Amino acid sequence: MRRGQYWLALALALAAAPLWARTQQPAVSKAAPKDAAAVARQRAEVQRLRHDVAAQESGSEAAAQRLKQRDAEIADLQRQLQAAQQAGAATGKGP
Repeated sequence: MRRGQYWLALALALAAAPLWARTQQPAVSKAAPKDAAAVARQRAEVQRLRHDVAAQESGSEAAAQRLKQRDAEIADLQRQLQAAQQAGAATGKGP
């Protein structure tokens, strides 16, 4: 092939590339609805998981609050017991 023909063939190939790409787009656009549906499903799943995590966190916070309240009640009962024991010991040491 001569040099001129080579450059001409290269120029034609480069000019035809965008036309060839346009003819391939319908195949790509047919896949787009499937991709969009997959993305929508994944987004819905992410939303569901976020909701589940938020519910679990809320439950954990409520449980932690109940434990703090019970710890405070136990500490109060221990103080009352200690006070009762000291009062009993004081009365037992009598005259």
